Amino acid sequence: MMNKNEIDIIYDNLVKSGKRFDNFKWGDGSKYWIKRRERFKLKHILKGHPAKAIKRETAGIKVLKRCGIPVPNVVYKDERCIVTEDVGPHLQDIAIDKRIGVAEKEKIFSSAGKIMAALHKQRYAHGGLALRDVCWDGTAITLLDLESFDELIRSQRKLSIDFYLFIHSWFKLFETEKPELMAFVDAYKNNIIAVQWQKSLDLPLYLQILSKLFTLLKYKKSDIIALTRTVNFLNKLKQ
Repeated sequence: MMNKNEIDIIYDNLVKSGKRFDNFKWGDGSKYWIKRRERFKLKHILKGHPAKAIKRETAGIKVLKRCGIPVPNVVYKDERCIVTEDVGPHLQDIAIDKRIGVAEKEKIFSSAGKIMAALHKQRYAHGGLALRDVCWDGTAITLLDLESFDELIRSQRKLSIDFYLFIHSWFKLFETEKPELMAFVDAYKNNIIAVQWQKSLDLPLYLQILSKLFTLLKYKKSDIIALTRTVNFLNKLKQ
């Protein structure tokens, strides 16, 4: 385990850089990630105080480890930051990497779909799952960024939000679905109970209305464009 004096140096360098998180090499050259607590902003009135985010994340890691859901190993934590072992590139980088073949991407995204299904079978929601929160180390998937996680058993609607947010993060990158996205969808569908699958496709009415409104008004912001693409995609899956 790293000690506080060692972390103090790394933490101070992180603060000076202006970054919230960064990676570094330690000991035998192994790679680690340090993430510091956010400063309080207006968004935290709804999101929750950032001082509790590190506690939620470390608590979530403990809970999911007990359930057999792959999460990073924590090597250091305090009120300022958390340090975890590296678990490979995230799915956003993998999705845009042209050096990785389609078949390999399908395998990786299929594994991600199975892990999300396993998480939801335990009645836990990640709380904000996106491509950047799912990593692949060459053999296994790991879930990251559990700052919005809590230990309350979630309703089917809450679980379906994970599925929606993952798809939404895809359509912020791409205009249409690709084989790897369909591999994720198929793996999730085949490994979750039928009722939860149907709930994942039943978007709230307000999202359907907003999608049509934004299309008519021709909004160009990436989040809004992704919302419309996601709604259209999920509606197509229902057919």
